[in-house]
Amino acid sequence: MVSDPQKALCIVCGTGSAGLRHLQLIHNATDVRLAALPIRPERRQELASFGVPVIESWGQAALLGATHAIIATDTWRHGADVIDAVKAGCQILVEKPIGTDAAAARATLNAVRAAGRELWVGCCLRFQDGLNTFRDTLSEIGRVHSVVVACRSWLPDWRPQRPYSASYSARAEDGGVLRDMIHEIDYCGWLFGWPRAVRAQVRNLRGLGIAAEEAADLFWETASGTMVTVGLDYVSRPPQRWMRASGERGWLHWDGLTGTVTVALADGSKREIASTQKPDEMYLAQDLAFVRAVPGRIDSRSATGEDGVRALAVCDAARRASESRAEEPVPHGE
Repeated sequence: MVSDPQKALCIVCGTGSAGLRHLQLIHNATDVRLAALPIRPERRQELASFGVPVIESWGQAALLGATHAIIATDTWRHGADVIDAVKAGCQILVEKPIGTDAAAARATLNAVRAAGRELWVGCCLRFQDGLNTFRDTLSEIGRVHSVVVACRSWLPDWRPQRPYSASYSARAEDGGVLRDMIHEIDYCGWLFGWPRAVRAQVRNLRGLGIAAEEAADLFWETASGTMVTVGLDYVSRPPQRWMRASGERGWLHWDGLTGTVTVALADGSKREIASTQKPDEMYLAQDLAFVRAVPGRIDSRSATGEDGVRALAVCDAARRASESRAEEPVPHGE
């Protein structure tokens, strides 16, 4: 990887809300060179006034000496876009999830590896100060026996400027809460270890009139004996995002919306650790970790391609478990 940000050229492929956010944050806060590769031709004129060069193809990116690429397109096309970026000579950060299922993600990851490149996944919550405070404080509560996670919101509020029924979230083939809220599955695997089997109930509650799953409840046991429960849905108001871990010496609560962590210990003490980090600072920290990574100095918070495959394998197993009404294995092999 390129260690000098001034020598890096990062291509942002896909210029919807996620792609524009990457462009704006990197452009405003760093000296990393940027170029935008929009999927829709009509976006080129808009982006030209933004102050970032606009290119029309990955071939052009290669001629310019591209070193990095952020893939922020729809999930169904992530695999093809990643491969095109690799052929252009780039290291890759792809927005979550890597693909529509674990098999597609594994094929993409193997192709990136075969080309001698690295693949990272945009699981930006790993860079939230509050979640890292939670991680750093876990040892205070001793052995953890229970973790409960919730991420619940109202899909129409996500992108009020466009009909939610026209978004990728509404599509059964590449949307739904398991893919959209895969952050929760990712950070549970990161913090507590990946499950080998899962029970789940995945439902379309017919509350939104969409084809994709609207709610999912997952349950698994980690290798250390911790029971993890994850609840996800598109049909709750007001939004909530939190995690509570219970241990032999106390409990921890993380508010994912504010970043505040509450620590309650068996001796009766209780304290709150607030966060002043803004969402854009979290996203920028992830992008900088990607662009500035060099072999031997990789930010430990970064989600690897392997992590991305594992998270999708949990989603796949959850759908199977919901259909079978039984515990289903989560394969993590090659």
